[in-house]
Amino acid sequence: MNLLGTITMPGVPKSAPAARAFVRVLAPHIEDDAMADIVLCVDELVANACEHTASGKGDGQITVIVSEGEDILRVTVLDQGSTQGQPRVRHDPCSEDGRGLLLVDALSKSWGTHPTLNGTAVWAEFHAVPRFPVL
Repeated sequence: MNLLGTITMPGVPKSAPAARAFVRVLAPHIEDDAMADIVLCVDELVANACEHTASGKGDGQITVIVSEGEDILRVTVLDQGSTQGQPRVRHDPCSEDGRGLLLVDALSKSWGTHPTLNGTAVWAEFHAVPRFPVL
């Protein structure tokens, strides 16, 4: 994987639009429909980090890392940890929250989590559908 860029932002909901714009700027070669799915998932991952972790408290921060491989775009969101356990998909249709990761699960090629020194990394990989066909 090649690193395309990293940005650290305050752990507040208004960081989600900045994260979406950051991904769009780093990957202008991705086709519009594919990018729409990617930025929707970025929005969900950033919102989750702000709402469910220490990143959303006080002076908390989140970091978004964008990298790509041969036909994959990977977005990783780093948070500052939680006492609520690891992120997980909730399948309860009556639940008031928890459906964001259901979207990530449905729209990404794969996704997962792993602990970091100061929190959790949640990553999602997407098929990097090029805007123009490769000749």
